[in-house]
Amino acid sequence: MSFEARRISMELFSLYHFFWLSLTALFVIGCISMSRFHLDSRWHRCLKITLFALLVVNESSWFCYRHVVAQIPLVRNLPLHLCDLSVFILLFVLATGRKLFADLSYYTGVVGALLAVCFPSIDETGPIRTIAEIRYFITHIVLVGGGFYFTFGRRYYPEIGALIRNFLFILVYALLVTPLNLSLGTNYFFTISAPNQLGWAHQYSHWVFLTVVSLIFLFIFSLMHLPFMWQRRNSVTGS
Repeated sequence: MSFEARRISMELFSLYHFFWLSLTALFVIGCISMSRFHLDSRWHRCLKITLFALLVVNESSWFCYRHVVAQIPLVRNLPLHLCDLSVFILLFVLATGRKLFADLSYYTGVVGALLAVCFPSIDETGPIRTIAEIRYFITHIVLVGGGFYFTFGRRYYPEIGALIRNFLFILVYALLVTPLNLSLGTNYFFTISAPNQLGWAHQYSHWVFLTVVSLIFLFIFSLMHLPFMWQRRNSVTGS
């Protein structure tokens, strides 16, 4: 397949894009289904080890390629996008099982990665393009599945204030990374400019993009929190 054909195949919601979306849905279903097994079973241990190793190898090898082979300056290769931060959070949760950070993996990790899967931002071209796409989707699919795994597969249900805490976490991180972007001339977490792939966003002032994305995060956070609100309400009613 020619590069032009490969480029066209990655148009939003093309057949090729739907392949990755379907893979994401199947992986999420599998992670949720892990609730059928005892928490100390070998299946849980195997999944956690596999996800941990996959993330470490996938991300570290890509970082080395970009820095050593592609010779991208270090300041433009720092793991400071939201999904990069979510990778570190998920790795920590996989290694320690800390419930507080599992909340971050569920809300922040899932929503950020899911938006990345639905609206891919892949800049690489040429022969490395295919590898870049595979690496990109593997990481983000693992982030989506990992959040659902700990929340539903291991029943690490979020606490009452988890929704607000995660939303504030995103806002604070955006405020912290923006001065760094201005200093280094970078665009981590897209606080300076929208991804190039979202052409419509560049037709408006950047604050419009930031506002829309913030509202999307808050809206999806709220939807993700509804099952636990209903659960608590039913528990109170039942008691």
